[in-house]
Amino acid sequence: MVYVTGNWRVAIAGLVASLVIFFVVFFAVIKPSQNTANQALKTGLQQTQQALNQAQKQTSAAESSAQQQVSSATGQAQTTLNKAAGQAQTTLNKAAKLTTCLAQAGTDPSKLASCQASFGN
Repeated sequence: MVYVTGNWRVAIAGLVASLVIFFVVFFAVIKPSQNTANQALKTGLQQTQQALNQAQKQTSAAESSAQQQVSSATGQAQTTLNKAAGQAQTTLNKAAKLTTCLAQAGTDPSKLASCQASFGN
């Protein structure tokens, strides 16, 4: 509802009241929610990166151990190992790309959905 008066003091008081209400809502509701969402996203990205690093270490250790065993086996066993290592590396690369995409997407839901659609499966 809009009141039209000729008194400039009433107009200034209305402007001040509107600004006060805006700042109270912004700092009490919007800003904390945004900070919480950003912190949750950062935590999730850190956990994902830690999981990727651990998986790469395990893959490297498993690959090294498997290569020692395969050296005494047939050429077919070597081919199977290389194929499995390639698949594992492909999966890790895809997960790394997903992590990078999520980091770049920030808190934008449409970009997050796009990352999931591109690299999630």
